[in-house]
Amino acid sequence: MKSMQSEIADSVTSGGMSDAGSASAHDMPGAQMMSQPAAAAAAEDDTPDAQALAVQPGPRRPSSSPVVSWGPNRLDVFALGTGRAIHHKWWNGSSWNPSVTGYEFMGGIGTSAPQAISTQANRLDVFVTGTDSALYHKQWNGSNWLPSLTGYTNLGGLCIGDPRAISWGPNRLDVFVIGTDRALYHKWRSGSTWGPSLTGYENMGGIIMEQPEVVSWGPNRLDVFVIGTDRALYHKWWNGSSWGPSLTGYEKLGGVCMSAPRAVAWGTNRLDVFVTGTDGALYHKWWNGSTWLPAGGNLEKLGGVCVGMPEAVSWGPNRIDVFVVGTDSALYHKWWNGSSWGPSLLGYEAMGGILSSQPRVVAWGPNRLDVFATGSDSALYHKWWNGSSWGPSLTGYEFMGGVIQNFGQSPVGASDPADSSGDASGQSAQMSNDMDS
Repeated sequence: MKSMQSEIADSVTSGGMSDAGSASAHDMPGAQMMSQPAAAAAAEDDTPDAQALAVQPGPRRPSSSPVVSWGPNRLDVFALGTGRAIHHKWWNGSSWNPSVTGYEFMGGIGTSAPQAISTQANRLDVFVTGTDSALYHKQWNGSNWLPSLTGYTNLGGLCIGDPRAISWGPNRLDVFVIGTDRALYHKWRSGSTWGPSLTGYENMGGIIMEQPEVVSWGPNRLDVFVIGTDRALYHKWWNGSSWGPSLTGYEKLGGVCMSAPRAVAWGTNRLDVFVTGTDGALYHKWWNGSTWLPAGGNLEKLGGVCVGMPEAVSWGPNRIDVFVVGTDSALYHKWWNGSSWGPSLLGYEAMGGILSSQPRVVAWGPNRLDVFATGSDSALYHKWWNGSSWGPSLTGYEFMGGVIQNFGQSPVGASDPADSSGDASGQSAQMSNDMDS
């Protein structure tokens, strides 16, 4: 990564949150080819925990994303096209459908990146913010899209930016959005019923400056991370019966953060959170089961000068892979192998490309990674780790076509409605577009 020098102290100082596949490979256009040591292949973990993580979408990945996997060797990718409609492509284990460069048209007019989550095998739920800033939803039930291929269910609210969704069990969904008052709002689906109502939301307080992040390390457990008005990292959690430290309160974890947080849970009662600091470097804080480290308001510095949001994923116990975009717009990678950071604490593996979006990464099984991003031509590109090498090459990418309008994380405020007098309760939202195409 260019300009990998340190510009501030190794720990971000704490800053207050108000409590109120098979196709021909192409290099990404303009890709700079940088020779770097390849990532060391980690041995596949055959422990029961690793097998469980490989098939459960909730515990082994952070919140929803435009890319999701509901089972081994299965990928679904969602993006906004030129008319801001949602488009979809999928990998069925042997080929990309409807084709390697083609997309299924799913209608709507979105103002956020589509967010997809899987609650169980062959089930998908997709969320997007509409032109009226309300939240919209569609689902795949194993054989059909509901309410229709191009139709959406209005879930109400006045939302800023992207929603975040998580599933901690079959047919359970929790969705978080930021309202026009910048507080956090929450709704959930248990079975077929939305709470607190179809268009209503639970107010969780705070004044939030970046998109929220949510992760689950087990059934009926949620951990939510946000950035406060002082740019510090804050945390709240659901323990199965109540929100801690309170419904509208937050635990301060420190730092001065310039990106939204990204988090992974690679095992029971284990959390790792990543942000970028004021120097553009990547920073890390983790929960080891009993305490947050580093202690106090400090974060571990992981080097680099990063542009945009980091991406983190875990494919098994004690394994983390982190991807960032450098100042040259190329993709960079570092990994935790259980005992140390590779290629070094402050170093990164250069993976080439000229990216115009943040990377989106999914792991559908142990020692498997699939990375997606848009290039300088706004097309979608793909690379993958098969357990021993990067395909189509360390710095090469598979061309997947399209003209993508939104694949990265939307900045908070990017979709503020013209009239922001309402909150996210859904009661005052004006539905200017029903998302039916």
